[in-house]
Amino acid sequence: MRKVENRQHFNLYIYALISLIVTDIAIIIFLVGLIFSRPIIYVIIVILLIMVYFITRAIVNCLKYYISKEECYCENGTLIYKRILLKKFILKEMEIPLLNIQKVIDKGHIPSNNAEPDYLNPFHYVVLFFKYYERVLLEMKTGNKYEIFVYAFPYGTRGKSFEKIYNDNDFLKSFTELKEMIEEEQKKILFNQKVENLRERYNFPLEERYNYILNKIIDEEKLFISEKDNDFIINGDSEAIKDLDTFKNMNFEEIDFYLFYVNYLSKKEYENKKVLIGYNGIDGKEITMLKLKEDINEIRDSRSTFKN
Repeated sequence: MRKVENRQHFNLYIYALISLIVTDIAIIIFLVGLIFSRPIIYVIIVILLIMVYFITRAIVNCLKYYISKEECYCENGTLIYKRILLKKFILKEMEIPLLNIQKVIDKGHIPSNNAEPDYLNPFHYVVLFFKYYERVLLEMKTGNKYEIFVYAFPYGTRGKSFEKIYNDNDFLKSFTELKEMIEEEQKKILFNQKVENLRERYNFPLEERYNYILNKIIDEEKLFISEKDNDFIINGDSEAIKDLDTFKNMNFEEIDFYLFYVNYLSKKEYENKKVLIGYNGIDGKEITMLKLKEDINEIRDSRSTFKN
C-alpha cells in the first residue's frame, strides 16, 4: 500500500523538547518547595503555576505536532489521514472521500517573526509550539476545508543559516507525492465507475442494448466492425471498445459512419449480410444489414422530426 509521510522534525526540536521537560520538572520541584515553606509567597506561586501551564502545553504541542509523524494513504475510495506518535499512538485520524476532494493546496512558507538568535533559547519554543502551522490545505467540493502536514521549519525564508540541517525539498516532495496519489486514485475511481456503468449497460435486455448501440453510432458518427464466422459484430461505443475486457481481444476496425453507409448499407449485395449488434460476450441481436439500415434511418428520421 502506497503511503505518503510527513515527518520533518530535526535536532533543534529534540533539544527544545528535552530542555522544556527538564525546565518544567525543575519549576515543579521548586514550586512544591515553596508551597511547603513558610511564609507562603502566593504571587511567586501563581507566576510559577502559569509558567508550568504554558511549558506543559508547549511540551504537549511539540509531541502532537512537531515530533509526531503524519501519514496518508488511500483505501476503498477514501483518503485516510493519521497523526502518529512513537509509531504506536494515533493522535488524530480522518477519513475523507476521495471524490469529494477538489483541490490540494500548498499554502507556502509561514510568515515568521522568529528571530534567528533565539533558536537555542528553550523558552523561544514555548511560543513557537503554540503557533503550529499546517501547510497543506484540502478543499472539498462541499465547501469544507482540512489542514494537514505540520510545517516543521519555523523560520520561513529567513532561516538561511538552518539550510544545512533542514531542507524544504523534503516537505515539497511529500506534498507532491500526496497530490499525485490523490489525483491518481481519483482517476482510478472514476475509471472503475465508468467501467461498471458500461458493464451494467451491456447486461441490459437485448432490445435496450440494440437501441443504445444504434444511437451511439449516430451520435459519434462512427462505428466499429469485427468479423466473426463470416458475419459482422458491430458496435458504436468507443469507450466500451477501449475499456471493457469483453472487447480487448477482438479486432475491431473503426470506420466513419457515412463511409459505412455508402459502402455497406447502401449496397444491395450486403442486404442479407448477418450482423450482431449489442454483443456482450454472450449474446447480441442478430439482424440483416438491410434491417440495420432501416432501423438507423428510422432513428435519424425521428430525430429530424423532433428538431422540426
